[in-house]
Amino acid sequence: MTTFRSYLGSCSAGAGILALLALLMLVNAAHGGEAYCDACKGDSGWDPMAKLDEIGNPNAGKTEVMPGLNTAQKNRVGIWNQPLAGFNKTNATEESNSPQENVPKINVSESLAKKAEPRKLAEENASIVRSTGARGMLAPIDGVSSAEILLDISKNATEHIPGSIAISYTRFLHDGNLKSVEEISQILGEAGISKEDSIVIYGECLTCGGGPAPAMLVYWMMRSLGHKNVRVLDGTVSDWAAAGKPVAKETTIRPATNYTPEANDEFFATYDLVKNGSVQIVDARPSQDYANHSIPGAYNIPIASMIREGKINDEAKLERAVFAILDKNQPVVVYTGQPTLGSVAWFALKLMGFDAKLYSYQNWQNNEGITGNATA
Repeated sequence: MTTFRSYLGSCSAGAGILALLALLMLVNAAHGGEAYCDACKGDSGWDPMAKLDEIGNPNAGKTEVMPGLNTAQKNRVGIWNQPLAGFNKTNATEESNSPQENVPKINVSESLAKKAEPRKLAEENASIVRSTGARGMLAPIDGVSSAEILLDISKNATEHIPGSIAISYTRFLHDGNLKSVEEISQILGEAGISKEDSIVIYGECLTCGGGPAPAMLVYWMMRSLGHKNVRVLDGTVSDWAAAGKPVAKETTIRPATNYTPEANDEFFATYDLVKNGSVQIVDARPSQDYANHSIPGAYNIPIASMIREGKINDEAKLERAVFAILDKNQPVVVYTGQPTLGSVAWFALKLMGFDAKLYSYQNWQNNEGITGNATA
């Protein structure tokens, strides 16, 4: 059975890609096999990445921050910059050390307003502006056509955009790895999706704190399968409803079809590529992790700087402040400790027109003989 790893291992990149993908999706064994959140586990006990406290909390394992909040709530506040309003124990099932009723109410916007300079605050409160070109990757709430298939990749969502197909993103993974090309193709085909269809992906992992990571992971996966007509919704079901559009409790079942993949290695970087110094390297982990250990010569551009209000940041800000240090004429390799967050950084770079590939810090550690935890 062909897997992403074995398929790509037969491509021009050879064994380098094979080794990369073997590590890219592997569970971080340093965490003792603990799952980072209930919604991210399939029936197989999938644990594809480090604990969420090490994704949204750069001080994980050092000092307690935001005491009284459980892991999912810390991530919702800390990395996706979303308020806790409407986000409680019913959709954050991970146990907390403190009773829910004792959890302090945190108004992130109010806190920022007290601390930020007026100009910075005005910038943060301004609406996110998208270019016309961004529509090729991000579908605006009012820009989804009737010819596009809506794919909700949430797990256990109770509200959907009418007419959506529902496939939890956890179904595409098993034991920390992407399933085989054949298995993923079968899942998509049985759901009525062919490679020629135009797809708009949306959805969150609410128990992980929300945010665009799962949808962008599936986007990255489908592009790696050769699917060209695919976009990510620039918002959530809540944004859809706030725009006055209807929501539904049920999803749609389409007639089964065939999904014929054309898997490629266009979006993956190898150790040799990173080592030879011909590319720009971006470490998208929190600054504390970067300071502790990183690939020599890497720029530290944390994912939190690429996100605002749970969405990819304003393109003008990405251009002017976030990615200003990078040269658009030179390829970029971006890495984190695990692929879900890495796919967000990769997505932001591609959105801004960079020739970007995704890498895994575990692969670097393995090839360099470095021990330690890559964390986020």
